[in-house]
Amino acid sequence: MSPLLLWAQGPLFTAQYHEEPLKKVLKEIEHHFGVYFSFNDKLLEDKKVDIAFNEATLEKSLVQALAGSDLEYEVLDDQFIVIRKKIVQKINIKGIVSDTNNNTLPYTTIESLVTRKYAVSDENGMFNVSVPANDTLLIKFLGFEDLAIPVADLDLSKPLDIALRVKKQSLPELVYETQLDSITSLIDQQSRGKNVKNAGIGNLPTSDQEDVFYALKLLPGVSTTGLSSALEVRGGETDQNLTLIDKYPMYQLDHYFGLQSVINPDITNSAILYPGGYDCLYGARVSSILDIGLKDPPLYHTEGNVGLSLLGYKAYLSTPIVRGKLAVLGTFRKYHGAIERLLYDRNLETGESKEFADEEQSVSIYNQSVKPDIDYHDANAKVIYQVNKDHSLSFSYLFSQDNYFSSFDIPLPLRESPRKKAPKQSPTKTNSDTREWSNNAMSLEWKSHYNKVNSSVYFTYSDNTRKNDRIFYRKDTTSNRPLKKVTTFGYQKMQDISFHSDQQIFFKNGRLDVGGIYTYYSVVKDLKPNGFLLKEYDSLTSSQSAGLYTQYSFFLNKLSLTVGSRVWYYQPSQKAYLAPRVQGTLPIGHDNIFSLKFSAGRYYQFVRELSDELTYDSYWIISDDENIPVITSNHFIGGGTFKWLKHALDVEGYYKQSTGEMSDLTFRNPVYFKKYIGDGESYGVDVMYEYNARRWYFYMSYGYNQYNKQYTPREAEKKRTSILQLASMYKRKRWKAGLTWVVKNTSYDFNDLLNTPNPIPGNNNEQPKTSDIEPYDIPLYHRLDFSSEYNFRIGKRMKGEIVLTIYDLYNQQNTEERQVTQVGPENTNNYEYVLTDISQLGITPNLSFNLIF
Repeated sequence: MSPLLLWAQGPLFTAQYHEEPLKKVLKEIEHHFGVYFSFNDKLLEDKKVDIAFNEATLEKSLVQALAGSDLEYEVLDDQFIVIRKKIVQKINIKGIVSDTNNNTLPYTTIESLVTRKYAVSDENGMFNVSVPANDTLLIKFLGFEDLAIPVADLDLSKPLDIALRVKKQSLPELVYETQLDSITSLIDQQSRGKNVKNAGIGNLPTSDQEDVFYALKLLPGVSTTGLSSALEVRGGETDQNLTLIDKYPMYQLDHYFGLQSVINPDITNSAILYPGGYDCLYGARVSSILDIGLKDPPLYHTEGNVGLSLLGYKAYLSTPIVRGKLAVLGTFRKYHGAIERLLYDRNLETGESKEFADEEQSVSIYNQSVKPDIDYHDANAKVIYQVNKDHSLSFSYLFSQDNYFSSFDIPLPLRESPRKKAPKQSPTKTNSDTREWSNNAMSLEWKSHYNKVNSSVYFTYSDNTRKNDRIFYRKDTTSNRPLKKVTTFGYQKMQDISFHSDQQIFFKNGRLDVGGIYTYYSVVKDLKPNGFLLKEYDSLTSSQSAGLYTQYSFFLNKLSLTVGSRVWYYQPSQKAYLAPRVQGTLPIGHDNIFSLKFSAGRYYQFVRELSDELTYDSYWIISDDENIPVITSNHFIGGGTFKWLKHALDVEGYYKQSTGEMSDLTFRNPVYFKKYIGDGESYGVDVMYEYNARRWYFYMSYGYNQYNKQYTPREAEKKRTSILQLASMYKRKRWKAGLTWVVKNTSYDFNDLLNTPNPIPGNNNEQPKTSDIEPYDIPLYHRLDFSSEYNFRIGKRMKGEIVLTIYDLYNQQNTEERQVTQVGPENTNNYEYVLTDISQLGITPNLSFNLIF
């Protein structure tokens, strides 16, 4: 009460000011009443008042002087008063936006009328915003009436359930129209990751709705090896990319060598590719990170879909168990095998052959059609428990299974003796290839929020099992001996068990990220006969590693910087590995139309996979840092972006230097078995352009890469790749259509790596002409795909989709790779091969129907 009594008894203040600085007015009030003000000069800069005081007390004078500003005062003692910025409590608000028929409205705009900032709800209509307590939220969605809600009038004891009314003049078909203006930009000035799920290329209609993996292959610098989902990013090997799905790692993404991926688009919420230069949050791979997030099951409503196509059928269901607290989702997809034979060259004439011979050495080539049999399926499950607004527990699980069988009869030239005609009733000899591969993966995560700290603690488990059983026949063309039956068997199981802790601490001028990880790797192998690697130097069956990281993100004027480091301790080598990293972006100009970006860092990898692109065999190896070195890679990346109106351009140049590289040739024909270990370098440029209009989206990318590996001064291998990719999509009411065109040129150069062991006598030490069986002789690859999608409503709670996709619209013989079966003898220089050309679905249409509720 003493300050109030003092003010009541003090002299009254009378004065008039016109556009006078607030600082001057406060000084005169301070002098008149004999009190002391404390304030920061920067708070009063440029603040002026137009006010008249008429016999005002000290309290009334302060109220009048600060009225309409963002300042307030506090009396600390009878004569000491602090002037400060108003402290407005912020409130976290969660909710869901739907229409009056309980249909959720994805990508709704939630705008703050006080801060003038806005947020967008996710594809399930869910949103989470933090706003001042005196704020008003403005909810807007195309085709619906705007809704303004004062925060003070909200019941925040539970998540909000906001219903918007349809505008009377709006057309019914606009209800489900995607809000392209806010979600289609792939080029982001502030992030090095590319979120293809919510970008224009991620919304292309494909065989299975908007397949993010189809979109990933359109990014510059990204390519696949034939019919495979294994990515090669900026020249890196396929095993140098880490794919995370709901934070658990995946070690094989293929369904039938890339016909589909195990990533289910129905429940994919985000898919961000970091093509190098990623921050300290990620590790364990030296090329790229693909971080895929699956959506949480909604806590307040049930949703799902069922679908049928020429490829297979699927189902998805998500429902709350305890409304607002506990929800679960499940998905299942199965391939029914209706079109697998169309994958193979249907016009090939069995028995067509070529032969190169020089005295005792010969190479024979036989073309042969195969008879494939395919079966695969996958399933997802996810459970989320919302303990309260700050704590949640989630469990995510994925299982996939593939079964593949192919066979072909041995061509007559192999079954007939070269000198003596074979019997008329010669029994048929059949080569067969039986394979199985499966994935089991899961994650259990606890998320918490404490004031200015976000915490995530989680456990992940992943295993990949691969089996193969083959029967094939060998023959020595220099003798009359009958064909020799050979059987091979292979079993491998790769396991990854990890514990993670990630913490985010927010400060006034930045954010600190700290965390740790423990990982246990295990590889089990049963190979008959044992291969070269297992015999020579593959000894480890398990390993352990522990890592810690810290990084700080902050601003220096316009420059956004992230600086940090990651350190690993690897148990087999008993060494520590330090990985410092830095990245930043700098907007240029008044409107930030231009933005520069850069990054540099070191990365390590402790497991690797050698693979044969021709037979799709693979071999997992754990590094011991002696016979099998730990891969080390240094990244240097620079570039910029340009965004103006509906146009966006992104250019990046990069250079990657690595040590501990191994050649995949060690896994091929025994002719090439050798311990090829050396250094590598990869450099190139990636260019992207986007045009994003309301109805039309156009995308173009170009990537050039040169990847070199040097093993000895004479022995090296080089790979050069150029990829041009175009994509276009047009939307009109319930219909959208898209076209994609890809041109890929790949060339290889090997110095003294592919020579056969012995020269040909009498031929000036020249090697036989084997260009027709060169495993890396890849022709120019080009393909045009067309896709179309039509959406329609079924009653008030459901909608349907019809999708038509045509692959390889003009080029049925578009062969990128060949399957090769060697049937030659083991101990001579005579080799016989059976080639099976695989076309990329050769002008195959796919029609699918989805019912969504």
